[in-house]
Amino acid sequence: MKIRKYVARSMPEALQQVREDLGEHAVILNTRQIRKNTRFNPQGEARVEVTAALDEAGAAAPAPAPAAAVPLDWSYAPPSLRGASLAPAPAEVPALPAARALAPASPPAAAPAPPARGPFEGSEQILRQLRQLQDSVERLERRAPAALVFPKTLGRLVDRLRSTGLVEDLVHRIAQQLFLEQSGVSPEREDREALNQRAAALLAATLPPCRDIRIGRGRKVVGFVGASGAGKTTAAAKIAAGFAMRRKQGIVLISTDDRRVGALDQTRIFAQLIGVELEVAYREEDLRAALDRHPDARLVLIDTAGCGPHERREWEKRRQLLETAGADEVQLVIDTMNGYEHMLDLLEASQALPERRLLFTKLDEAVRPGALLSAAAKSQLPTSYFSVGPSVPGAIEAGDLRKLAARVTGAAAEKGK
Repeated sequence: MKIRKYVARSMPEALQQVREDLGEHAVILNTRQIRKNTRFNPQGEARVEVTAALDEAGAAAPAPAPAAAVPLDWSYAPPSLRGASLAPAPAEVPALPAARALAPASPPAAAPAPPARGPFEGSEQILRQLRQLQDSVERLERRAPAALVFPKTLGRLVDRLRSTGLVEDLVHRIAQQLFLEQSGVSPEREDREALNQRAAALLAATLPPCRDIRIGRGRKVVGFVGASGAGKTTAAAKIAAGFAMRRKQGIVLISTDDRRVGALDQTRIFAQLIGVELEVAYREEDLRAALDRHPDARLVLIDTAGCGPHERREWEKRRQLLETAGADEVQLVIDTMNGYEHMLDLLEASQALPERRLLFTKLDEAVRPGALLSAAAKSQLPTSYFSVGPSVPGAIEAGDLRKLAARVTGAAAEKGK
């Protein structure tokens, strides 16, 4: 059996490709729309994707003899499609005379020939079959979770996990494992606290470790990248303040943000508030000079300008800038108010950066924190910090995902009782 995918600008064009490649016996398995400006469609035009299959054994079987060929009637087709063929060309038939004389009525000898078929006849049936196939595929995708009838307590836990924004894949894996472990347990003996604790452990097992910034004997250079408004400058200032309170010197904050209005003023206020050195460097040579002016600095924090996940040139500039600075690690700052898909886009856009860490901001405002757990589990990049408020200094903590997993599953609330 041959299974192939076809991408075209419209459904008729895609179906034409299927017929030209696989023939009239092809079966449509699935269709979907490819949105504009996505990582699967960088050309920026809407596309239609059709998955088709051909059973070569069935297609090779002799087909029944066709009925008498009838010429196609193209009178109602749009000019752009007149002359196109959606089926093998029929045999030539002599043209009918312009007028025929009336003949005496005679008993019918045979069934009348089928009417002429236009180019779009049967398209409604094809679309109906496509919809039926699409519904069947969706039912198959939902069959695994739907086949399990959860006990009452486990069902409530599954609903809670979904409501926090945890992706379905993680929810299914945790729920199925708990279902297997709980099989044979009567509803009267269900322990909600133990169930939540076990769910938290299963979720924590899928998450990466926490690695905050550590200063050794040499100088450490840390870059901060992310989308505009994610809180990079505030996060860098919080970290600088934490180290400055213990060391009092050797901390340098460098601003390279030349895109956001007021970025330098905000960074200057933070530097004065926490008492650290501030440098401004918009070009690579400026950055080298700034680093040379502080040879004894133990920690250098480089705040970069924000850029969207699809601004490839800007991400390349960030990479070159941090490479010039000799960055030891890069903090990918992610706003937890954003959705799971946006987080994945940022992770994909920052792949070329060295030694990435995940720094999640505005956790105190997050309504569905399961999205950041899902993104961390997907990337397996270590987390560094959680920003839990706007205060500088303060309102920052180690990015321990296990504590958040306990909160999402309800284990932390149960433990605190």
